[in-house]
Amino acid sequence: MFKKPFLTALTILSISTSVHAEPDEDIRRLMNDAPTMLDFGIFRLERFLNTSGETSYSRVTYDWGSNRIIVSNRFFDGHTIREAEATQKCRVWINAMREIAGIELATGELQSWKSSSEFTRFFLHIGDVEQEHADHDADEKALDTRFYLSYIVADVVNAANENFSLTCEAPLFGTGFSVSY
Repeated sequence: MFKKPFLTALTILSISTSVHAEPDEDIRRLMNDAPTMLDFGIFRLERFLNTSGETSYSRVTYDWGSNRIIVSNRFFDGHTIREAEATQKCRVWINAMREIAGIELATGELQSWKSSSEFTRFFLHIGDVEQEHADHDADEKALDTRFYLSYIVADVVNAANENFSLTCEAPLFGTGFSVSY
């Protein structure tokens, strides 16, 4: 007899006294801070590269000091490798990135039917991807010059049995790359 009114009163009491949490200042700032097209492009390009097969674990970052969008990756499989093999791994990865971006490997230039690299499209507003006009093409070409490739091979040994990491870097356009230790 008292069971039903007691449960009803308890339910009403629990609803009326429930704790109402609100976002703190840090969360409110994040909720009101929109990402830029640079942020969104970095996210989209990195997601694309990491779902395109052999290029998993690629990172895309912006380097303020050099004004570059850096596409990077790292090779380490737990075994020491020779310098020549490490350099070959760099060549393979850099060429794969260039091919994905639409760069002709023999010339280091954009494939003839493209107006910009495939990397650039991730930094455009979705409605502007197919937009064709001179200013838009110039903006895309300027953005293309900002992409830079960096591949690090860890645990490399040279002819003198010295152990080091080998870093290969290159602009998106071109046919070669530089090596540093």
